[in-house]
Amino acid sequence: MQKVTDKARSSFAKNGFLMAEAVFTAEEMMACKAAAKELVENTSGSSGVHVWMCDTIPPLFESISCDPRMADILRPLIGSRIEFLSAKPVYKSPRVHFASPWHQDEAYWGGATKMSAWIALEDATPENGCLRVIPGSHLRKWDHASVRDARGFNNRISDDDLGDEQMMDVVMQRGDALVFHDRLLHSSHPNRSGRERWSFIPTYRNADVPDSSTVWATSKRIADAV
Repeated sequence: MQKVTDKARSSFAKNGFLMAEAVFTAEEMMACKAAAKELVENTSGSSGVHVWMCDTIPPLFESISCDPRMADILRPLIGSRIEFLSAKPVYKSPRVHFASPWHQDEAYWGGATKMSAWIALEDATPENGCLRVIPGSHLRKWDHASVRDARGFNNRISDDDLGDEQMMDVVMQRGDALVFHDRLLHSSHPNRSGRERWSFIPTYRNADVPDSSTVWATSKRIADAV
């Protein structure tokens, strides 16, 4: 069990993210990667992103999303009544290798605050396309431009709009999880390694907070799943 300390909660409130190391085992992550490759690699299109709603997600990935180890990390940040909404396996490869543009997830779904966990199915480095974040950027809502191209991220913030904001590379080991606020500005490096890089990203909200978002018709209480 990972304990989220008061210091960690304060850091999350200030920066908009929390790194939890070795939440899952290497064996669990290798099994998830193999299953994700089989299920979605040929259906994710040019973006390398595939979304499962909570009522359509395969059992292996539901078990990871609703695992007690994740719940222990999320409760101090979200509250005791956590709803699991959806999840997405995401990959970069020699074919899908571009950098993800800067954005806030809130721009895609609106409504009440959500939090996501970027779970590393294998090591993530600047060379193979790890995340980049801007600490503290969750404290304001940023204007996004609407762009449509093969990368699939339709709501974006350009590098020119960021000014001198402090950017941070998020280097992770297989099994680590980065929990982040849906207003945290994040992007990724391009994958220059010539090899695959897979991650898995479930999203959650506080069931006690009214939510006007219409993205999710269904949700699942984590407490009902553990």
